[in-house]
Amino acid sequence: MAKNILVIDDDGMVTKSLCRLLEKSGFSTETSENGVDAIELIKNTHIDMIIADIRLPGINGVETVKKIKEIIKGKHKHDVPVIFITGYSDAQINAEAQTMGDLILKPFDNQKILEKINSYI
Repeated sequence: MAKNILVIDDDGMVTKSLCRLLEKSGFSTETSENGVDAIELIKNTHIDMIIADIRLPGINGVETVKKIKEIIKGKHKHDVPVIFITGYSDAQINAEAQTMGDLILKPFDNQKILEKINSYI
């Protein structure tokens, strides 16, 4: 069974290209354009990994991932690895993101992100 990766990004082009890359590499994907929808999605969906943009409308990616991890922990499931992606340099939020997972800057190299994903799953 293919590993399921949740991609959270409000940029449709990034989401489409990332999902296409992941699916060609044998992964299945779930997508969300914002944190609120991602949190709702996770309540009824199994995921093996999260790739989240830091800057999202409403609740940011770091807060979204915190809430998702709480839900997963509440279900007594294992923690999931996280890769944050961002096109912005905000030292404080980037440092906070790195306490929960890896940080890759946009535009990212497809091979590099695949290597990082494969190292986790």
